[in-house]
Amino acid sequence: MITFHRFIDAYRSYQQRRCPYRLLQDQAAVLVGICRNTYRPITDALEVTDADIDWLLQQPEAGQDYADLLGGNVYICEADDDLKQIVGMDMDWANGHGNTWPTCTDLPMAWDSCTHLAEKSGDPEWVLFLLCWSDSGGPVYYVPKHLWDAARVSEHMAATNTAWQGNAS
Repeated sequence: MITFHRFIDAYRSYQQRRCPYRLLQDQAAVLVGICRNTYRPITDALEVTDADIDWLLQQPEAGQDYADLLGGNVYICEADDDLKQIVGMDMDWANGHGNTWPTCTDLPMAWDSCTHLAEKSGDPEWVLFLLCWSDSGGPVYYVPKHLWDAARVSEHMAATNTAWQGNAS
C-alpha cells in the first residue's frame, strides 16, 4: 500500500510514476478548495491542470499533514492484502468479533463516500472509500479496478447509496 501524509508526498510519488495523475487531480481538487489563499473554483477534479498543481505546491497546505487537514492519510491499495486496512463501522460485527471493525472484504457497509472516480474518457479505473471517523474527516483509500471484486465494491456502493437516500433498513 502506498501512503501519503501530505500533498507534496503524493506529488513526489506522481513524479516517480507511483501515483496516477488522476489520483493527484482528486487530491488537488480537495486541497484547492480548503486553501487559505483563494484560487479559481474547481468543481470537478478532472478540471485540475498542471498549472493548478503548480499553484497548490506553493501553498502551505501542500506540506501540511492530511491527518490534520482531512482527518486521515491517503492510501493507494495495490494488492488484496491492502484491502484489510479499509475498515468500516458495523456495531453488530464489532460485538461479535472482539470489538474489531470489519474490513471492506468482510461485509457490505455504508460509507461516507464509496464512489467511482470519473475519467475524461472510458470507464472508471478507481474507487474511493471514505469513512469520516471525526469532524475532520477520515482516511481516503483509492482502490484500482483489479481489486474491485475482492473489495466488494458493488455491494458497498449499493449499501452506501441506500443509506444516503434515506432507505437504510
